[in-house]
Amino acid sequence: MQSITNKIYSDNLFQESHTGEYEHTLFFEANHISSVVCDPKNNQVLQLAIFTAPDVNFLLLSYDDLKTIVPLMDCLKPKYKERKVVISSHQVSLVPESLLNVVETEVYYGLNQKIMPMSQVLYCKMHVQQTAALFNVRNELMKLIRFGMPMVDVYHGSLLFIKAVESQGFENASNKMHIQVHAGYVEILNLDQQIKFYNTFTFETETEIVYYLLAAAEHLQISHACDVVLYGNSSHLAELYNLLQKYVRSVQYGIKPKLYTYPLSFKQFGEHQFFNESAALLCV
Repeated sequence: MQSITNKIYSDNLFQESHTGEYEHTLFFEANHISSVVCDPKNNQVLQLAIFTAPDVNFLLLSYDDLKTIVPLMDCLKPKYKERKVVISSHQVSLVPESLLNVVETEVYYGLNQKIMPMSQVLYCKMHVQQTAALFNVRNELMKLIRFGMPMVDVYHGSLLFIKAVESQGFENASNKMHIQVHAGYVEILNLDQQIKFYNTFTFETETEIVYYLLAAAEHLQISHACDVVLYGNSSHLAELYNLLQKYVRSVQYGIKPKLYTYPLSFKQFGEHQFFNESAALLCV
Protein backbone atom coordinates (compact mmCIF):
# COMPACT_ATOMS: atom_id res chain seq x y z
CA MET A 1 0.00 0.00 0.00
CA GLN A 2 1.11 3.56 -0.71
CA SER A 3 2.99 5.26 2.13
CA ILE A 4 0.88 7.41 4.46
CA THR A 5 1.66 11.08 5.08
CA ASN A 6 1.17 12.01 8.72
CA LYS A 7 0.74 15.61 9.95
CA ILE A 8 0.04 16.60 13.54
CA TYR A 9 -1.16 20.01 14.76
CA SER A 10 -0.93 20.10 18.55
CA ASP A 11 -1.43 22.56 21.40
CA ASN A 12 1.20 22.91 24.11
CA LEU A 13 -1.60 22.24 26.65
CA PHE A 14 -2.03 18.71 25.31
CA GLN A 15 -0.63 16.15 27.75
CA GLU A 16 -0.57 12.45 26.93
CA SER A 17 -0.77 11.64 30.65
CA HIS A 18 -4.20 13.35 30.79
CA THR A 19 -5.92 11.44 27.97
CA GLY A 20 -8.39 10.06 30.51
CA GLU A 21 -9.85 13.58 30.73
CA TYR A 22 -10.07 14.12 26.96
CA GLU A 23 -12.50 13.15 24.20
CA HIS A 24 -11.24 11.52 21.03
CA THR A 25 -12.98 11.60 17.64
CA LEU A 26 -11.71 9.55 14.71
CA PHE A 27 -12.78 10.64 11.20
CA PHE A 28 -12.75 8.32 8.19
CA GLU A 29 -13.04 9.74 4.69
CA ALA A 30 -12.02 8.50 1.25
CA ASN A 31 -8.79 10.49 1.03
CA HIS A 32 -7.85 10.95 4.66
CA ILE A 33 -8.23 9.80 8.24
CA SER A 34 -8.21 12.40 10.99
CA SER A 35 -7.79 12.10 14.74
CA VAL A 36 -9.06 14.93 16.98
CA VAL A 37 -8.39 15.21 20.71
CA CYS A 38 -10.55 17.67 22.67
CA ASP A 39 -10.77 18.98 26.21
CA PRO A 40 -14.57 19.22 26.70
CA LYS A 41 -14.21 20.89 30.10
CA ASN A 42 -12.50 23.93 28.58
CA ASN A 43 -14.03 23.77 25.07
CA GLN A 44 -10.62 23.30 23.49
CA VAL A 45 -9.46 21.31 20.49
CA LEU A 46 -6.00 20.21 21.58
CA GLN A 47 -4.71 18.10 18.70
CA LEU A 48 -5.47 17.27 15.08
CA ALA A 49 -3.62 14.45 13.33
CA ILE A 50 -4.17 13.85 9.61
CA PHE A 51 -3.18 10.73 7.68
CA THR A 52 -3.35 10.99 3.89
CA ALA A 53 -2.49 8.91 0.84
CA PRO A 54 -3.75 10.51 -2.42
CA ASP A 55 -4.35 7.25 -4.28
CA VAL A 56 -5.88 5.28 -1.39
CA ASN A 57 -9.57 5.15 -0.48
CA PHE A 58 -9.48 4.41 3.22
CA LEU A 59 -13.19 3.55 3.26
CA LEU A 60 -12.55 0.59 0.94
CA LEU A 61 -9.44 -0.91 2.56
CA SER A 62 -9.47 -4.36 4.07
CA TYR A 63 -9.20 -4.88 7.80
CA ASP A 64 -5.68 -6.23 7.37
CA ASP A 65 -4.61 -3.20 5.32
CA LEU A 66 -6.12 -0.79 7.85
CA LYS A 67 -4.14 -2.50 10.61
CA THR A 68 -0.88 -1.78 8.75
CA ILE A 69 -1.42 2.00 9.10
CA VAL A 70 0.84 2.51 12.10
CA PRO A 71 -0.25 6.08 13.05
CA LEU A 72 -3.89 4.96 12.95
CA MET A 73 -3.23 2.01 15.23
CA ASP A 74 -1.27 4.29 17.56
CA CYS A 75 -4.41 6.48 17.84
CA LEU A 76 -6.36 3.53 19.19
CA LYS A 77 -3.99 2.76 22.05
CA PRO A 78 -4.65 5.61 24.57
CA LYS A 79 -7.61 5.41 26.93
CA TYR A 80 -9.86 8.46 26.55
CA LYS A 81 -12.82 9.70 28.57
CA GLU A 82 -15.03 9.24 25.52
CA ARG A 83 -14.61 8.16 21.90
CA LYS A 84 -16.61 8.73 18.74
CA VAL A 85 -16.17 7.77 15.09
CA VAL A 86 -17.35 9.90 12.16
CA ILE A 87 -17.74 8.56 8.62
CA SER A 88 -17.90 11.05 5.73
CA SER A 89 -19.20 9.66 2.42
CA HIS A 90 -21.67 10.60 -0.28
CA GLN A 91 -23.70 7.45 0.42
CA VAL A 92 -26.10 8.93 2.99
CA SER A 93 -29.83 9.52 3.29
CA LEU A 94 -31.37 11.92 5.82
CA VAL A 95 -34.76 11.11 7.30
CA PRO A 96 -36.88 12.74 10.04
CA GLU A 97 -36.23 11.05 13.40
CA SER A 98 -39.96 10.42 13.75
CA LEU A 99 -39.93 8.21 10.65
CA LEU A 100 -36.85 6.20 11.61
CA ASN A 101 -37.71 2.53 11.98
CA VAL A 102 -34.60 0.59 13.00
CA VAL A 103 -36.04 -2.67 11.68
CA GLU A 104 -36.59 -1.11 8.24
CA THR A 105 -33.28 0.78 8.07
CA GLU A 106 -31.95 -1.09 5.03
CA VAL A 107 -35.28 -0.71 3.23
CA TYR A 108 -35.32 3.06 3.81
CA TYR A 109 -31.71 3.39 2.72
CA GLY A 110 -32.21 1.23 -0.37
CA LEU A 111 -34.95 3.53 -1.67
CA ASN A 112 -32.35 6.20 -2.51
CA GLN A 113 -28.94 4.53 -2.37
CA LYS A 114 -27.25 1.39 -3.64
CA ILE A 115 -26.08 -0.84 -0.81
CA MET A 116 -22.46 -1.96 -1.19
CA PRO A 117 -21.69 -5.70 -1.07
CA MET A 118 -20.28 -6.97 2.23
CA SER A 119 -21.40 -3.89 4.12
CA GLN A 120 -23.72 -2.62 6.84
CA VAL A 121 -26.37 0.10 6.79
CA LEU A 122 -26.04 2.15 9.95
CA TYR A 123 -28.09 4.98 11.37
CA CYS A 124 -27.25 7.81 13.75
CA LYS A 125 -28.94 10.77 15.44
CA MET A 126 -27.21 13.89 16.72
CA HIS A 127 -30.09 15.94 18.18
CA VAL A 128 -29.86 18.32 15.25
CA GLN A 129 -32.99 19.33 13.33
CA GLN A 130 -34.75 16.15 14.54
CA THR A 131 -32.92 14.40 11.72
CA ALA A 132 -31.32 10.96 11.45
CA ALA A 133 -28.74 9.81 8.92
CA LEU A 134 -28.68 6.40 7.24
CA PHE A 135 -25.32 5.42 5.76
CA ASN A 136 -23.41 2.47 4.38
CA VAL A 137 -20.04 1.20 5.68
CA ARG A 138 -18.04 -1.81 4.51
CA ASN A 139 -17.72 -4.68 6.99
CA GLU A 140 -13.92 -4.44 6.84
CA LEU A 141 -13.90 -0.92 8.28
CA MET A 142 -16.56 -1.79 10.85
CA LYS A 143 -14.41 -4.73 11.95
CA LEU A 144 -11.55 -2.34 12.74
CA ILE A 145 -13.91 0.03 14.57
CA ARG A 146 -15.60 -2.68 16.66
CA PHE A 147 -12.37 -4.53 17.52
CA GLY A 148 -10.30 -1.41 18.18
CA MET A 149 -12.99 0.71 19.87
CA PRO A 150 -15.71 -1.57 21.27
CA MET A 151 -19.15 0.03 21.78
CA VAL A 152 -18.04 3.33 20.23
CA ASP A 153 -20.79 5.52 18.72
CA VAL A 154 -20.50 5.89 14.94
CA TYR A 155 -21.90 9.03 13.29
CA HIS A 156 -22.12 10.29 9.73
CA GLY A 157 -20.36 13.55 8.89
CA SER A 158 -23.51 15.01 7.31
CA LEU A 159 -25.12 15.64 10.71
CA LEU A 160 -21.93 17.18 12.08
CA PHE A 161 -21.69 19.48 9.05
CA ILE A 162 -25.30 20.58 9.51
CA LYS A 163 -24.86 21.09 13.25
CA ALA A 164 -21.64 23.09 12.76
CA VAL A 165 -23.29 25.38 10.19
CA GLU A 166 -26.32 25.81 12.45
CA SER A 167 -24.10 26.80 15.40
CA GLN A 168 -22.64 29.71 13.41
CA GLY A 169 -25.93 31.62 13.46
CA PHE A 170 -25.61 33.12 9.97
CA GLU A 171 -27.57 36.27 9.14
CA ASN A 172 -29.79 36.08 6.02
CA ALA A 173 -29.51 32.31 6.30
CA SER A 174 -32.32 31.69 3.80
CA ASN A 175 -30.10 32.91 0.93
CA LYS A 176 -26.96 31.01 1.95
CA MET A 177 -25.88 27.82 0.23
CA HIS A 178 -23.17 25.93 2.11
CA ILE A 179 -20.89 23.71 0.03
CA GLN A 180 -18.44 21.29 1.60
CA VAL A 181 -16.07 19.77 -0.97
CA HIS A 182 -14.76 16.26 -0.35
CA ALA A 183 -12.71 13.90 -2.51
CA GLY A 184 -15.04 13.21 -5.43
CA TYR A 185 -18.26 14.56 -3.95
CA VAL A 186 -19.83 17.66 -2.42
CA GLU A 187 -22.43 18.34 0.25
CA ILE A 188 -24.83 21.20 -0.50
CA LEU A 189 -26.89 22.62 2.36
CA ASN A 190 -29.43 25.39 2.83
CA LEU A 191 -30.39 25.86 6.47
CA ASP A 192 -32.82 28.52 7.67
CA GLN A 193 -33.94 27.42 11.15
CA GLN A 194 -34.83 24.16 9.45
CA ILE A 195 -33.09 22.14 6.75
CA LYS A 196 -34.48 23.51 3.48
CA PHE A 197 -32.13 21.53 1.24
CA TYR A 198 -29.42 18.91 1.77
CA ASN A 199 -27.93 16.50 -0.73
CA THR A 200 -24.63 15.02 -1.86
CA PHE A 201 -23.41 14.94 -5.46
CA THR A 202 -20.45 13.16 -7.01
CA PHE A 203 -18.41 15.28 -9.42
CA GLU A 204 -15.36 15.31 -11.67
CA THR A 205 -15.09 19.02 -12.48
CA GLU A 206 -15.82 22.30 -10.73
CA THR A 207 -18.39 23.11 -13.43
CA GLU A 208 -20.50 20.16 -12.30
CA ILE A 209 -20.56 21.54 -8.74
CA VAL A 210 -21.77 24.91 -10.05
CA TYR A 211 -24.51 23.16 -11.99
CA TYR A 212 -25.73 21.29 -8.90
CA LEU A 213 -25.62 24.47 -6.82
CA LEU A 214 -27.57 26.55 -9.32
CA ALA A 215 -30.20 23.83 -9.70
CA ALA A 216 -30.64 23.72 -5.91
CA ALA A 217 -30.81 27.52 -5.70
CA GLU A 218 -33.44 27.58 -8.44
CA HIS A 219 -35.45 24.94 -6.58
CA LEU A 220 -35.31 27.12 -3.44
CA GLN A 221 -36.15 30.24 -5.49
CA ILE A 222 -33.04 32.09 -4.29
CA SER A 223 -30.98 32.06 -7.50
CA HIS A 224 -31.33 35.87 -7.81
CA ALA A 225 -29.71 36.49 -4.39
CA CYS A 226 -27.61 33.44 -3.65
CA ASP A 227 -24.66 33.68 -1.25
CA VAL A 228 -22.24 30.74 -1.09
CA VAL A 229 -20.05 29.59 1.79
CA LEU A 230 -17.28 27.10 0.94
CA TYR A 231 -15.68 24.48 3.19
CA GLY A 232 -13.26 21.62 2.63
CA ASN A 233 -9.68 20.55 2.01
CA SER A 234 -9.94 19.90 -1.73
CA SER A 235 -7.64 21.35 -4.39
CA HIS A 236 -10.84 22.19 -6.30
CA LEU A 237 -11.79 24.97 -3.86
CA ALA A 238 -9.74 27.83 -5.33
CA GLU A 239 -11.01 27.20 -8.87
CA LEU A 240 -14.55 26.71 -7.60
CA TYR A 241 -14.36 30.01 -5.70
CA ASN A 242 -13.37 31.88 -8.88
CA LEU A 243 -15.98 30.11 -11.00
CA LEU A 244 -18.85 30.74 -8.60
CA GLN A 245 -18.21 34.49 -8.57
CA LYS A 246 -19.62 34.59 -12.11
CA TYR A 247 -22.96 33.09 -11.09
CA VAL A 248 -23.87 34.04 -7.51
CA ARG A 249 -24.15 37.23 -5.49
CA SER A 250 -21.24 36.47 -3.14
CA VAL A 251 -18.77 33.74 -2.27
CA GLN A 252 -16.84 33.37 0.97
CA TYR A 253 -14.85 30.71 2.77
CA GLY A 254 -16.31 29.26 5.95
CA ILE A 255 -14.70 29.58 9.36
CA LYS A 256 -14.21 27.13 12.20
CA PRO A 257 -16.95 27.07 14.87
CA LYS A 258 -16.47 30.07 17.14
CA LEU A 259 -17.46 28.21 20.31
CA TYR A 260 -14.02 26.71 20.84
CA THR A 261 -10.34 27.50 21.03
CA TYR A 262 -7.77 25.81 18.81
CA PRO A 263 -4.01 25.22 18.75
CA LEU A 264 -1.97 28.08 17.33
CA SER A 265 -0.62 25.54 14.83
CA PHE A 266 -4.07 25.53 13.19
CA LYS A 267 -3.05 28.81 11.56
CA GLN A 268 -0.99 26.71 9.13
CA PHE A 269 -4.18 25.90 7.19
CA GLY A 270 -7.26 27.88 6.17
CA GLU A 271 -10.25 28.51 8.42
CA HIS A 272 -12.47 26.57 6.00
CA GLN A 273 -10.28 23.47 6.08
CA PHE A 274 -11.04 20.49 8.35
CA PHE A 275 -14.37 22.09 9.20
CA ASN A 276 -15.95 18.89 10.52
CA GLU A 277 -12.86 18.03 12.53
CA SER A 278 -12.91 21.48 14.11
CA ALA A 279 -16.53 20.84 15.13
CA ALA A 280 -15.71 17.57 16.90
CA LEU A 281 -16.97 18.89 20.25
CA LEU A 282 -20.41 19.32 18.67
CA CYS A 283 -20.58 15.60 17.97
CA VAL A 284 -23.17 14.62 20.58
